[in-house]
Amino acid sequence: MNNHKSISLLPVLLLITVCALLTGCFGSGSKNGVNYYLIDAVEANAPEIDTENQLAIELIDLHIPRYLERFQIVTRNGDNRLHFSERNQWGGNLRKNLLRTLAVNLAIRLSTIDIGSPLNRSATLPDYRVQVHMGKFELDDDGRVQLSARWQLSNADEEELGMYHASLQSDSDIDDGDYDQIVADMQDLFAGLCDQISSSILALEGEQ
Repeated sequence: MNNHKSISLLPVLLLITVCALLTGCFGSGSKNGVNYYLIDAVEANAPEIDTENQLAIELIDLHIPRYLERFQIVTRNGDNRLHFSERNQWGGNLRKNLLRTLAVNLAIRLSTIDIGSPLNRSATLPDYRVQVHMGKFELDDDGRVQLSARWQLSNADEEELGMYHASLQSDSDIDDGDYDQIVADMQDLFAGLCDQISSSILALEGEQ
């Protein structure tokens, strides 16, 4: 790769954070006995951005199961029963939260600021289009957080480049009602998913 002027991701991530704050979609706290949570981006080792050769990524969408499309945090109690916590809720729309966090996580891992999504369009013709479908994302009745997802990569001409799948599980059992740990493990697993999505893109880059 040629030597070009580089810029840091930090100002970009700060800008994303400020925008989220202004729209009321960032932060957590407690009000009227309710705890509010978000899935935030997780740092990863990555080189500085090469402004001449950075990848352009378009996030087509991120889909979650309908039962997760509510403010209450969902856990499984066994026998296929779901529990929706009234006292522990998401601080905003979960799908949009995950889409924003996916964009930031991929920006860090792919060393690019050129990432468009339904929430933040880009005028650049993308090198890769990404569509994510999450099948499971909650604490299971075995006391561990489960995440399953598949994603499809395509190019600017919408030609399919590959279909991928990930099934992730948290390492340790979580005490009943420990929502701080539940969300922390969910955040770590989502970062792990972003690691795998980034790796699938970089693998295709290596084949070209």
